[in-house]
Amino acid sequence: MILLVACTPQATPAPLSPAPAPAAPAKAPVPASDLTSPTSQDAAWNKIVEAAKKEGIVNVYTWGWTGDTGVTITKVFENRHGIKLNIITGRGAEFIERIKTETRMGNVTADMFEGAAQHSENMRLEGLLTQAGDLPVLRNKVDFSVDPFLFSPEGYYLVENQFYSALYINTNLVKPGEEPKAWVDLLEPKWKGKIIFSDPVVSVSPSYFAVLIEQKRLGLDFLEKLGKQDMMFDPSTPGVASKIARGEAWVGFTDTNSVAPLALEGAPIKIIDTREGVFANGLAVGPVKNGPHPNATRLFLNWILSQEGQDVYTKVKGVLTVRKDVPDYQPQAVRLKPQNPVFLGSEYNNLLAKTFRDKQFVPLLKPK
Repeated sequence: MILLVACTPQATPAPLSPAPAPAAPAKAPVPASDLTSPTSQDAAWNKIVEAAKKEGIVNVYTWGWTGDTGVTITKVFENRHGIKLNIITGRGAEFIERIKTETRMGNVTADMFEGAAQHSENMRLEGLLTQAGDLPVLRNKVDFSVDPFLFSPEGYYLVENQFYSALYINTNLVKPGEEPKAWVDLLEPKWKGKIIFSDPVVSVSPSYFAVLIEQKRLGLDFLEKLGKQDMMFDPSTPGVASKIARGEAWVGFTDTNSVAPLALEGAPIKIIDTREGVFANGLAVGPVKNGPHPNATRLFLNWILSQEGQDVYTKVKGVLTVRKDVPDYQPQAVRLKPQNPVFLGSEYNNLLAKTFRDKQFVPLLKPK
């Protein structure tokens, strides 16, 4: 499990999946004080660092590094290495098409992608990503609470943080005792016109229900009935979270990455532990094939997974780290120890990617 119980804030969060111990004695470790620095034994990495400084920039297509998160990451990384981070925000599905077009025209702008592991998998299948599994920071896997290779054993994309996709409510509108306790509760008449999801046409989030259906915790008829509840839709999970926080929807399906920044500001929003399951997941980062600044990209990927990078990123965004040596900065409203976690590791990643790719749930959730 990856989050904490609201009533036991001192508990230590369990990982999505244990990071495996090295099969053989590790080489001389990179100093923990600065895992991005080359060592005397690592001439190849030294060359990458020098080449990165000459390139001077990394173009990031990102879903989650918006607002203060992007500004803070950019500032600290640039101060550390003198390399600019150029952040382009958007949605994963759009980025896939954009990078495909750039590749076809022979003018790739993106250096790396940040977002859902399922979008990353679809990018890998399209041949848009390259491998980055030999970073110095990854030598000491015992430093990680979550295996960075959880979704992609070949290292085409790496886990950058942990989160829950779940049901959330506006606590000003939904009083104690009135919360839905199960996904099927959303089919009750009282929720009609008050539910919001991210749009299954452009967001991978609703595809998670493929796992509950595969495991027979829910049936396709649930999604069909849910689609008749006059649901609201937003193109993104952050948009869903914002509408719940503002009271435009009473309840909705989003994730802790989207909710945490709002909760840190005191928004009336709270996670719900649904009986059929809560989705345990992680965001991913990966280098784009033929990106214009490959060395600077590798340096940045190494930094964002280092102790400093993870501490900076998870603190400003209020999300859970993948490292053992970084504290938990999550606000109380999104902490949870679910009764029935549904882990979305490599076993189901292809299923979710395909479900989104084929738009299987679109006619159910958005009937004409």
